[in-house]
Amino acid sequence: MPDCTIASMWDAGTLPPPTLPHKDFIKGVSNIQNGHGRRVGLLAVRINQLARLGLDPDTMQLAGELHDTGKVLTGRDILHAPRALTPEEKSIIRKHPLLGLGVLQWYEHSFPREVMDAALLHHERWDGTGYPLGLKGRNIPLWVQVISVADTIDACLSKRNYKHSWTPDAVRQILQQEAGRAFEPKLATLCATHMDELLDVWKADYAWQNAGNHPPANQHAN
Repeated sequence: MPDCTIASMWDAGTLPPPTLPHKDFIKGVSNIQNGHGRRVGLLAVRINQLARLGLDPDTMQLAGELHDTGKVLTGRDILHAPRALTPEEKSIIRKHPLLGLGVLQWYEHSFPREVMDAALLHHERWDGTGYPLGLKGRNIPLWVQVISVADTIDACLSKRNYKHSWTPDAVRQILQQEAGRAFEPKLATLCATHMDELLDVWKADYAWQNAGNHPPANQHAN
């Protein structure tokens, strides 16, 4: 019987079968890169609460979990390269938002528009210099603005093969520097101000992951 898990698809660089059970699809994608997607979802839910945006927390969690779906088709050798990427490898990485949208459309389960937007647009920047569409300012959906900040926070705090984890102060500083550049100014400033609270959310899930556990889906900070 063939192995149809997300992990096996990731190894092979092939599409997951469209009939893969919904919970297995979400779990597999959200656990890519040591649970990155799941933590982005948890952080995004907390940011939504702190900013009092009133966005649906379950949809926000799912958008975070699946924002990097395109990395299913990006080889482990690139994502885990213990060195600076070559120009060709960077070009491959930059395709993952479009690939992610394609995978979500390929899969037989229908996802909310907010989840599709998160997969496609999470590398757009407030100043219009992001990719793949070069959207600027409030043309970037609010959901995506939240996911983008959460994505950056987890990427900075997490240890990767090619970098050490950043200190909370360093993450706070980059949020302040990128306010009005990568991120909506008020949102970035709020996250910098509440970095300690966001760090608590991040630490709790990271500890679970490193202990070999998997928290229930849609586990929200209250």
